[in-house]
Amino acid sequence: MHFNSIFPALMAVASVKAATTLDCDSSLISYPTAPGVEVLSLNATHVTNFSFSITEQLVSHYPQNLTSLDFCNVTIRYTHPGQNDDVNIQIWLPDSWNGRFLGTGGGGFAGGEIQRGSLAIGVSQGYVSVATDGGHSRSFGVATAPWAQVSPFNVDQYALHNFASAALNDMTVLGKSLTKAFYGSEPQYSYWNGCSTGGRQGLMLAQRFPGSYDGILAAAPGLNWDRMLAAGLYPQVLMNNLTYYPSACELDAISSAIIAACDGDDGVEDGILSAPWPCEFDYSSIVGNVVTCEGGDTLEITEAGVKIAEGAYNGPQSSSGEQLWFGPTLGSPLTSVTALAVTTCTNNANCTGAPNPIALDWVRLFVDKDPDFTLDSVWTREQFQRLFHASTQQYLSIIGTSDPDLSEFKAQGGKIITWHGLMDEIVPSKGTTDYYSRVEDLDSDIRSFFRHFEAPGVEHCYLGVGPFPGESFEALVNWVENGESPNVLAARSEGTDGTVRRRNLCPWPLEALYKDGDAALAESFECGTGVGGF
Repeated sequence: MHFNSIFPALMAVASVKAATTLDCDSSLISYPTAPGVEVLSLNATHVTNFSFSITEQLVSHYPQNLTSLDFCNVTIRYTHPGQNDDVNIQIWLPDSWNGRFLGTGGGGFAGGEIQRGSLAIGVSQGYVSVATDGGHSRSFGVATAPWAQVSPFNVDQYALHNFASAALNDMTVLGKSLTKAFYGSEPQYSYWNGCSTGGRQGLMLAQRFPGSYDGILAAAPGLNWDRMLAAGLYPQVLMNNLTYYPSACELDAISSAIIAACDGDDGVEDGILSAPWPCEFDYSSIVGNVVTCEGGDTLEITEAGVKIAEGAYNGPQSSSGEQLWFGPTLGSPLTSVTALAVTTCTNNANCTGAPNPIALDWVRLFVDKDPDFTLDSVWTREQFQRLFHASTQQYLSIIGTSDPDLSEFKAQGGKIITWHGLMDEIVPSKGTTDYYSRVEDLDSDIRSFFRHFEAPGVEHCYLGVGPFPGESFEALVNWVENGESPNVLAARSEGTDGTVRRRNLCPWPLEALYKDGDAALAESFECGTGVGGF
């Protein structure tokens, strides 16, 4: 049941009993239930005066310091009988509940709980907030998957199924069941907020469990998981093929040259490529250029270096020239900690490849299945293509998260907002626009329930020089509860000198076109077409 405006929902909340310390007692809380689930334990602790410092990372909110939070922290451990698994969810139930439910996402190989900020920001606003570990401890981190196999060469299919989708539904059903038992009423509205893996999880919920959430915010979603992660190793394979491993100094110089050459294409030179697609950069023009590296060393940009950068941006191709998947947007970082062309060097020389650990563990443990697999032996397009095909063949239906049929989610009245930084260095932004286009191919009325926004200059989830949409969750709530569809997403960023830059992100395929005036002001831009050629 949903109300037509936010006001009745708030009135309904007034009748919900407030939580108390006495309510938050493990012995007084009945085990929640869900089909196919056996709850093994429930532990409740009343937390008072909790404080947390929020960064932008993974929560689509601006930085803020949260203080004086009071809530019941419930941890539930459960299993699926016969599967020998062990899954944990954490539910924070605020003393002052607003009648709403918030599911929060993970990142990398972490199912959730990778930072308590996602839970804390929800509780600070009155939401019951819930996260799952996806069936494996968050202590494993986001970049590796030691839980992937039950024994060498044997993938733990139950663990993968939990991580891909099952634990998401369990978390939601158990969380709502506990919410009703704790407060005496069901949530009036349910929302999802996640970035990266959390974005993929949100869209998986829309695809497979369409009645679970009224609104889903999926930032930089790791869609097409099977293709995206395999493709993430392509730049390293190019290095092996050319037997050349460029330093970060060389690759950064190439990226900077691209941005400098194309920056003015959008009408203003501000270090941000608003629509990189029409940029036609001549890589050969910078071969031989001498650049000064950090520390004062100099080096020349090489032909092999530009081939690797060009190949990384173009994305993987088969031996016959078929485009297999997308690369990062032109100008995106190639050498940051999560990027795809990272090398380890000694004084900008004697470099070796350093594959993205998430992509490497995916191929090593799930695709090739040999725990001793390294990328050193993969140096031809044919070898890479075999790994890429195996990833898609084995895992598309399990974790691909690329089903464009959202008709049931739409019929349930759900709303989706996605946004993606155009400088995303690990999850190509074109993967999201490709998915959006395929949904639109099935439903020309897509904008009535699903809107996608591109964030120029923003890297994966939050970094970069571009304005960051830190109020996108509030825009989603307003759309769901008041029927006000977001025509733009307000965004801002602050430079190291304290200068604030504001811009409205436009619903794709529209772009922010510069009109005139101060480029740091949102009113100097308008949404339209032209820069990217749409």
